[in-house]
Amino acid sequence: MRRALSCMENALFPRAALCLLCGDPRRAGGQDCLCPACREGLNRLRLRDQVCLRCMTPLDEHGRCAFCAAGGLEGLQEGFAAFRHRGAARELVMQLKYRYCDEAADALALAMAQCVPLGRYDALVPVPLHARRQRTRGGNQAEILCRALSPRLGLPVLNLLTRVRETREQTSLARGDRLRNVQGAFSLAGEARGLRLLIVDDVRTTGATARACAQALSQGGARKLGILTATAAVQEEGKHGINA
Repeated sequence: MRRALSCMENALFPRAALCLLCGDPRRAGGQDCLCPACREGLNRLRLRDQVCLRCMTPLDEHGRCAFCAAGGLEGLQEGFAAFRHRGAARELVMQLKYRYCDEAADALALAMAQCVPLGRYDALVPVPLHARRQRTRGGNQAEILCRALSPRLGLPVLNLLTRVRETREQTSLARGDRLRNVQGAFSLAGEARGLRLLIVDDVRTTGATARACAQALSQGGARKLGILTATAAVQEEGKHGINA
Protein backbone atom coordinates (compact mmCIF):
# COMPACT_ATOMS: atom_id res chain seq x y z
CA MET A 1 0.00 0.00 0.00
CA ARG A 2 2.77 2.42 0.96
CA ARG A 3 4.63 1.56 -2.24
CA ALA A 4 1.50 2.33 -4.29
CA LEU A 5 1.05 5.67 -2.51
CA SER A 6 4.67 6.57 -3.20
CA CYS A 7 4.21 5.81 -6.92
CA MET A 8 1.03 7.91 -7.00
CA GLU A 9 2.81 10.77 -5.26
CA ASN A 10 5.63 10.66 -7.79
CA ALA A 11 3.11 10.73 -10.65
CA LEU A 12 1.26 13.73 -9.24
CA PHE A 13 4.34 15.59 -8.03
CA PRO A 14 7.26 14.46 -10.23
CA ARG A 15 10.77 14.83 -8.85
CA ALA A 16 12.19 15.53 -12.29
CA ALA A 17 13.02 19.16 -11.47
CA LEU A 18 14.04 18.70 -7.83
CA CYS A 19 17.07 17.37 -6.02
CA LEU A 20 16.02 14.25 -4.12
CA LEU A 21 17.82 15.34 -0.95
CA CYS A 22 17.58 19.13 -0.62
CA GLY A 23 14.55 19.82 -2.83
CA ASP A 24 16.26 22.59 -4.77
CA PRO A 25 15.68 22.76 -8.51
CA ARG A 26 17.97 20.19 -10.06
CA ARG A 27 20.96 21.73 -11.76
CA ALA A 28 22.60 18.46 -12.84
CA GLY A 29 21.86 17.06 -16.27
CA GLY A 30 21.03 13.53 -17.38
CA GLN A 31 19.28 11.15 -15.01
CA ASP A 32 21.04 12.30 -11.82
CA CYS A 33 18.56 12.77 -8.96
CA LEU A 34 20.91 15.03 -6.97
CA CYS A 35 22.00 18.61 -7.39
CA PRO A 36 25.77 19.23 -7.66
CA ALA A 37 26.10 20.25 -4.00
CA CYS A 38 24.36 17.13 -2.69
CA ARG A 39 26.27 14.94 -5.16
CA GLU A 40 29.53 16.40 -3.86
CA GLY A 41 28.42 15.75 -0.27
CA LEU A 42 27.58 12.15 -1.15
CA ASN A 43 30.91 11.59 -2.89
CA ARG A 44 32.78 12.78 0.19
CA LEU A 45 31.28 9.81 2.06
CA ARG A 46 32.63 7.19 -0.36
CA LEU A 47 34.62 4.41 1.31
CA ARG A 48 37.90 4.51 -0.59
CA ASP A 49 40.83 5.28 1.70
CA GLN A 50 41.72 4.08 5.18
CA VAL A 51 39.33 1.13 5.00
CA CYS A 52 39.71 -2.56 5.77
CA LEU A 53 40.74 -4.47 2.64
CA ARG A 54 38.50 -7.39 3.62
CA CYS A 55 35.24 -5.64 4.50
CA MET A 56 35.68 -1.92 3.56
CA THR A 57 34.91 -0.77 7.11
CA PRO A 58 36.68 2.48 8.04
CA LEU A 59 39.79 1.74 10.14
CA ASP A 60 40.27 3.24 13.59
CA GLU A 61 43.07 5.64 14.49
CA HIS A 62 45.40 2.68 15.01
CA GLY A 63 44.70 1.23 11.56
CA ARG A 64 42.55 -1.61 12.92
CA CYS A 65 39.15 -2.84 11.76
CA ALA A 66 36.72 -3.04 14.66
CA PHE A 67 34.17 -4.87 12.51
CA CYS A 68 36.49 -7.77 11.66
CA ALA A 69 37.91 -7.84 15.19
CA ALA A 70 34.37 -8.34 16.53
CA GLY A 71 33.71 -11.25 14.13
CA GLY A 72 31.51 -9.22 11.82
CA LEU A 73 32.33 -11.35 8.77
CA GLU A 74 31.95 -14.72 10.44
CA GLY A 75 30.65 -17.14 7.81
CA LEU A 76 31.37 -14.70 4.97
CA GLN A 77 34.48 -14.36 2.84
CA GLU A 78 34.34 -10.61 2.24
CA GLY A 79 32.24 -7.50 2.55
CA PHE A 80 31.64 -4.43 0.41
CA ALA A 81 30.02 -1.07 1.15
CA ALA A 82 29.84 2.16 -0.80
CA PHE A 83 29.42 4.92 1.79
CA ARG A 84 29.75 5.85 5.42
CA HIS A 85 26.32 5.92 7.06
CA ARG A 86 26.20 9.66 7.44
CA GLY A 87 24.78 12.78 5.83
CA ALA A 88 23.60 12.44 2.25
CA ALA A 89 24.20 8.67 2.18
CA ARG A 90 22.08 8.13 5.29
CA GLU A 91 19.31 10.32 3.86
CA LEU A 92 19.25 8.30 0.63
CA VAL A 93 18.97 5.09 2.67
CA MET A 94 16.03 6.58 4.58
CA GLN A 95 14.36 7.56 1.28
CA LEU A 96 14.84 4.02 0.06
CA LYS A 97 13.83 2.24 3.25
CA TYR A 98 10.69 4.16 4.11
CA ARG A 99 9.57 5.64 0.77
CA TYR A 100 10.86 2.88 -1.56
CA CYS A 101 12.28 5.53 -3.86
CA ASP A 102 13.74 4.01 -7.03
CA GLU A 103 15.83 7.14 -7.64
CA ALA A 104 17.49 6.70 -4.24
CA ALA A 105 18.19 3.06 -5.08
CA ASP A 106 19.76 4.07 -8.39
CA ALA A 107 22.00 6.67 -6.73
CA LEU A 108 23.20 4.14 -4.16
CA ALA A 109 23.51 1.22 -6.58
CA LEU A 110 25.75 3.22 -8.92
CA ALA A 111 28.44 3.39 -6.23
CA MET A 112 27.71 -0.06 -4.78
CA ALA A 113 28.33 -1.74 -8.13
CA GLN A 114 31.75 -0.10 -8.34
CA CYS A 115 32.77 -1.79 -5.07
CA VAL A 116 32.44 -5.36 -6.32
CA PRO A 117 35.13 -6.92 -8.56
CA LEU A 118 33.58 -8.58 -11.59
CA GLY A 119 33.52 -12.35 -11.86
CA ARG A 120 33.53 -13.15 -8.14
CA TYR A 121 29.83 -13.96 -7.71
CA ASP A 122 27.05 -15.82 -9.48
CA ALA A 123 23.98 -14.05 -8.10
CA LEU A 124 22.59 -11.40 -5.75
CA VAL A 125 20.50 -12.46 -2.74
CA PRO A 126 18.36 -9.78 -1.03
CA VAL A 127 17.90 -9.94 2.73
CA PRO A 128 14.19 -10.76 3.10
CA LEU A 129 11.62 -9.11 5.32
CA HIS A 130 9.03 -11.14 7.18
CA ALA A 131 5.90 -11.45 5.04
CA ARG A 132 3.76 -9.53 7.53
CA ARG A 133 6.23 -6.64 7.75
CA GLN A 134 6.61 -6.49 3.99
CA ARG A 135 2.83 -6.29 3.57
CA THR A 136 2.73 -3.45 6.10
CA ARG A 137 5.62 -1.55 4.56
CA GLY A 138 4.67 -2.26 0.97
CA GLY A 139 8.17 -3.20 -0.19
CA ASN A 140 11.62 -4.49 0.67
CA GLN A 141 14.54 -2.08 0.30
CA ALA A 142 17.02 -4.92 -0.28
CA GLU A 143 15.03 -6.20 -3.26
CA ILE A 144 14.83 -2.69 -4.72
CA LEU A 145 18.60 -2.36 -4.43
CA CYS A 146 19.06 -5.74 -6.09
CA ARG A 147 16.90 -4.68 -9.05
CA ALA A 148 19.09 -1.59 -9.48
CA LEU A 149 22.32 -3.57 -9.07
CA SER A 150 21.49 -6.52 -11.31
CA PRO A 151 22.04 -4.84 -14.72
CA ARG A 152 25.10 -3.00 -13.44
CA LEU A 153 26.81 -6.13 -12.17
CA GLY A 154 25.38 -8.52 -14.77
CA LEU A 155 24.10 -10.81 -12.01
CA PRO A 156 20.64 -12.34 -11.54
CA VAL A 157 18.62 -11.78 -8.37
CA LEU A 158 17.78 -15.00 -6.53
CA ASN A 159 15.31 -14.92 -3.63
CA LEU A 160 16.97 -17.84 -1.86
CA LEU A 161 16.05 -16.81 1.67
CA THR A 162 12.84 -16.46 3.62
CA ARG A 163 12.39 -14.95 7.07
CA VAL A 164 10.70 -17.69 9.07
CA ARG A 165 9.98 -15.67 12.16
CA GLU A 166 9.23 -12.03 12.74
CA THR A 167 12.01 -10.18 14.55
CA ARG A 168 12.25 -6.84 16.26
CA GLU A 169 13.63 -3.89 14.32
CA GLN A 170 17.42 -4.05 14.65
CA THR A 171 17.51 -0.26 15.11
CA SER A 172 15.69 -0.64 18.43
CA LEU A 173 18.28 -3.03 19.90
CA ALA A 174 21.66 -2.68 21.54
CA ARG A 175 24.60 -4.08 19.56
CA GLY A 176 24.87 -7.14 21.79
CA ASP A 177 21.21 -8.06 21.28
CA ARG A 178 21.16 -7.91 17.49
CA LEU A 179 22.64 -11.32 16.79
CA ARG A 180 20.22 -13.00 19.23
CA ASN A 181 17.34 -11.16 17.56
CA VAL A 182 18.03 -12.64 14.10
CA GLN A 183 19.57 -15.98 15.09
CA GLY A 184 17.68 -18.70 13.22
CA ALA A 185 15.35 -16.15 11.62
CA PHE A 186 16.21 -17.15 8.04
CA SER A 187 15.62 -20.34 6.11
CA LEU A 188 16.65 -21.52 2.66
CA ALA A 189 13.97 -21.02 -0.01
CA GLY A 190 15.83 -22.21 -3.09
CA GLU A 191 18.85 -24.09 -4.43
CA ALA A 192 22.14 -22.56 -3.25
CA ARG A 193 24.49 -25.52 -3.65
CA GLY A 194 27.77 -24.62 -5.33
CA LEU A 195 26.87 -20.96 -5.90
CA ARG A 196 28.90 -17.87 -5.09
CA LEU A 197 26.32 -15.54 -3.54
CA LEU A 198 26.42 -11.85 -2.69
CA ILE A 199 23.93 -10.93 0.05
CA VAL A 200 22.52 -7.41 -0.41
CA ASP A 201 21.13 -5.05 2.24
CA ASP A 202 20.88 -1.31 2.83
CA VAL A 203 23.05 -0.82 5.95
CA ARG A 204 25.71 -2.84 7.74
CA THR A 205 26.42 -2.16 11.40
CA THR A 206 27.26 -5.23 13.48
CA GLY A 207 26.86 -7.72 10.63
CA ALA A 208 24.35 -9.76 12.66
CA THR A 209 21.78 -10.01 9.86
CA ALA A 210 24.42 -10.88 7.26
CA ARG A 211 25.83 -13.65 9.47
CA ALA A 212 22.37 -15.11 10.08
CA CYS A 213 21.68 -15.09 6.32
CA ALA A 214 25.08 -16.63 5.62
CA GLN A 215 24.40 -19.47 8.04
CA ALA A 216 21.24 -20.48 6.18
CA LEU A 217 22.95 -20.24 2.78
CA SER A 218 25.98 -22.20 3.99
CA GLN A 219 23.74 -24.98 5.22
CA GLY A 220 22.29 -25.04 1.71
CA GLY A 221 25.73 -25.67 0.23
CA ALA A 222 26.69 -22.20 -1.03
CA ARG A 223 30.34 -22.17 -2.15
CA LYS A 224 31.17 -18.54 -1.36
CA LEU A 225 29.36 -15.76 0.49
CA GLY A 226 29.84 -12.01 0.64
CA ILE A 227 27.83 -9.03 1.85
CA LEU A 228 27.20 -5.81 -0.10
CA THR A 229 25.49 -2.82 1.50
CA ALA A 230 24.89 0.78 0.51
CA THR A 231 26.41 2.10 3.74
CA ALA A 232 28.56 0.92 6.61
CA ALA A 233 28.50 2.37 10.10
CA VAL A 234 31.64 2.58 12.17
CA GLN A 235 31.36 1.51 15.80
CA GLU A 236 30.82 5.01 17.16
CA GLU A 237 27.95 5.58 14.70
CA GLY A 238 26.42 2.20 15.53
CA LYS A 239 25.83 3.22 19.15
CA HIS A 240 22.86 5.27 18.01
CA GLY A 241 21.22 2.28 16.35
CA ILE A 242 21.15 2.06 12.59
CA ASN A 243 20.30 -1.31 11.18
CA ALA A 244 21.54 -4.87 10.86
